Amino acid sequence: MGSFAKVLSQFTNVASARLSAPGASSTSSRGILQTSRANKTGLSLRLDATLKDGHDMKTFGLGTAASLASRGRYARFTSSMFKVYSVMEKELDDSCSPSVRLVWDEFGDNLRRAEALKKDLRDVADNSGNIGVSTATNDYVNAIISAASKDQDDNGARLIGHLYCRYFADLMGGQILATPTRYALNLSYDAPRHYYFGDFAGENRGRNVERLYARFNEAGEIIDDDGIEEVIQETYAAFDHNINVYKEEGRLWEDSAIGVRNIILGYLKSS
Repeated sequence: MGSFAKVLSQFTNVASARLSAPGASSTSSRGILQTSRANKTGLSLRLDATLKDGHDMKTFGLGTAASLASRGRYARFTSSMFKVYSVMEKELDDSCSPSVRLVWDEFGDNLRRAEALKKDLRDVADNSGNIGVSTATNDYVNAIISAASKDQDDNGARLIGHLYCRYFADLMGGQILATPTRYALNLSYDAPRHYYFGDFAGENRGRNVERLYARFNEAGEIIDDDGIEEVIQETYAAFDHNINVYKEEGRLWEDSAIGVRNIILGYLKSS
């Protein structure tokens, strides 16, 4: 029971590790956020505020653990994420918004996840192409397309809200989930791939996150106050859609318990 509680706690608290805390190491996610200068002002400050009060850490943790209850459930979840990232990255690539381009042109190649998710999906689902689009996934995708369309109309930067919601979760907390996922589902040593950012999230992660924050602030400077509010509201909406995908299949507590059991058994088997 102690092992179960410890691992489940890791999942339910991984998001909070991105929030500032006294005494955090300067290289940890908490430390990076705490010591950053760029996230204390401008659009970056506003975006981090959405993380603190718009991100449902409990559902995130339980939903992630529940996705490890079986390869089938993980395949459905990964399929949803693949569709979300594929659409988001296409819209980011096609965006004509000066603010969006300022961020995506510099960091897009480092951040994009769709190809990695596609490979991860092939690992667990031979019929991955036949997995349908769930209601929550479809709503999420439509929200991204709508945000991109509105940006096109008024040179806004709503897509930055979606970019922040997804990639900051991956950069600042998601990487810790790679090893438990591999243990739970008996994946190969190089899987799952979508948590891996290479050198961008290596020893210079703090510096690169600071650069990203600085670009957010520069992007915010070329839109008006109403445009900033549109970005923030879209960020909250992105968090809501994200959580809806995590909890859509239900059985969060039951399947998270199975997922944590799979992690423990996988770890013992590999030892």
